[in-house]
Amino acid sequence: MLLTLGVLLATCCILLWALSSPFYWKRKGVPYLFPLPLFGSNLPSFFVSLQDFYEELYKNYQNEKYFGLHYFTRPALLIKNPSLIKDIFIKDFEYFTSNALYSNTDNDPFGGNLLFLHGQAWKEIRLKLSHQFTPSKLRLMNDYVENIMKHATDFINKSVKQNEPIEIVKMNANIATDIIVQAVFGIETDCFEEKSYFSSLGAKMFSPKTNTKVLIGTVAPKLNDLLKINIFEKDVTEFVINVMKDVIEYREKNQFNKKDFLGAMMNIMKTNEKNNKKEKYFPDKTRVPEYSLKTILAQALLLISAASESTAMAMSFFLYEASLNQEIQDKCREEIIAVVEETGTDIRYEDVSKLTYLDMAIKETMRKHPLFIVLMRKCTKRYQFRD
Repeated sequence: MLLTLGVLLATCCILLWALSSPFYWKRKGVPYLFPLPLFGSNLPSFFVSLQDFYEELYKNYQNEKYFGLHYFTRPALLIKNPSLIKDIFIKDFEYFTSNALYSNTDNDPFGGNLLFLHGQAWKEIRLKLSHQFTPSKLRLMNDYVENIMKHATDFINKSVKQNEPIEIVKMNANIATDIIVQAVFGIETDCFEEKSYFSSLGAKMFSPKTNTKVLIGTVAPKLNDLLKINIFEKDVTEFVINVMKDVIEYREKNQFNKKDFLGAMMNIMKTNEKNNKKEKYFPDKTRVPEYSLKTILAQALLLISAASESTAMAMSFFLYEASLNQEIQDKCREEIIAVVEETGTDIRYEDVSKLTYLDMAIKETMRKHPLFIVLMRKCTKRYQFRD
């Protein structure tokens, strides 16, 4: 009898919640897309691309500055007005320092990366990492790029000579991965070699299964904790951590210090060992970074996955647009040749600023083909729009 009553009460609570949840934005006087139970506003996105899904929403609410929707059961506000977007990402960013992404740092080696951290923990790691992307540090990457592009040129010449088609996206992924891995770990990978495991790493990192796991963490954090989900598959994580450990062991054994990302993180880990014995949590209840191998692994996985994939796609879209617009292609080529003739050397880091037309062409490519369809932020404290 008591069990039956308990089930009935639980069912009633679930029904009341399910019936009241769709009216969250209506109660606030915000125009909104009426959600379906459990699925929220997401159901159409299962049948079309995310880009088409959001484009259709944008058109349906073209006269609104913003409108409400539901990611499954979680309410979200989609901002359209450029002025409001500027407020959120620049002027009032202190209210939106948290990303909507989530993964448990205890269960997932990837969970402690900059993209998934929040609050004070995010600020501290960001401060440490920002010093690794100064102009002087980026200038050191120029040698990596020059050497890797020689491999890419050899690959193109070989394919042309043998009359073989070139898969542009795959080629760009190899270039980007080689550059990122060398910048992170200081090792040469040569993804153009068929036996290189790194050449397939990006595809494994961005599998449909990975996207599903990220979605679960975003819309159902408690379910993520319950299932102890790891964003990347075990073999991917183990491969990267084994490479990282081997490089660290070699450097420590041979007292070899290299000015790359891993070298910088090793120095940070050594100089912050005392911090590991202090408070475990910041006042905002985010966890104090441990500056351990686990922390280094999380940031390395982020750089290899996000940087290589986004760079490869940007390069591919640019080449696609250049192939469609011969005039633009010619102008970009002429500008590069002019800079090379002026300096008498290959393109160096300090010469990049001279490639103004190429810069405009790349920016226009990014406008037409944005790598991120939406940018999600989580409001951490009560906020009111300026208007």
